Amino acid sequence: MPRGANLVLVQRALTHLNGAVNLVGLTDNHMGRARLSPLAAIPDCLRFGLRPVLHLSCRDRNQLGLHQQVAGASALGAAGVLVVQGDRRGGLAVDSAMKATEVIRLVPEWAAPNRVLRGAVVNPFADRQRELALLERKIAAGVDFIQTQMVFDLLLFEDFLREAGTILPPQLGIFVSVGILRAARNLDFVQRAIPNCPVPDSLAQRIREGQGVVVATELAAEIGRRPGLRLHVIPLGAEGQVRQVIEAFDGARAVASV
Repeated sequence: MPRGANLVLVQRALTHLNGAVNLVGLTDNHMGRARLSPLAAIPDCLRFGLRPVLHLSCRDRNQLGLHQQVAGASALGAAGVLVVQGDRRGGLAVDSAMKATEVIRLVPEWAAPNRVLRGAVVNPFADRQRELALLERKIAAGVDFIQTQMVFDLLLFEDFLREAGTILPPQLGIFVSVGILRAARNLDFVQRAIPNCPVPDSLAQRIREGQGVVVATELAAEIGRRPGLRLHVIPLGAEGQVRQVIEAFDGARAVASV
């Protein structure tokens, strides 16, 4: 979402995503900085035939504010909410009156009489035991899907999935995040600003050489070959290349299912 009260850039991005994806995530005060409310973009998503998933940051909101966001998203026609604790800013901890697990549990009540999907995030590359314990609590709270941190190291991600296998219910949707890093500056941002998001040296070198879209396409295809996983693309401004990444996932999924 933009910093100012102007949806032109959002609308431009949606034109690229129309027909390429099923769901669109609308971020909420990304990186701990004030942004236009994601509620403002729901009508445009629906106009483009896209199902919006509202990101809901617990940071700097009390229960009243969180309730209001969920009710508003539900009334406007959002398909779901992705509940996050909230990004740090300048090393400062998240200031929130409620935990993400509490909010996840209350979403059905706040969204009534409509039903919205409930999502949560997981970082397979952070402290393993802490992430597994958090994931177990989020599942107990009633999440319908989880969305991962950006995945560049598939072997490390698969190791996490093996360990999490005993707590992942079969009906849980698992969206694996693939970032499109078109240039070295995108890679520098990920390595500087996003904790616990490892990029193998071989891939980092290719991204610095300008092969970031190809890397994202290859990762999407590898994810498509693994049964039960779904794809979440983080464009980082490269919405025009999303369709290419999605087609690689879909093609690999089709071959794997034969």
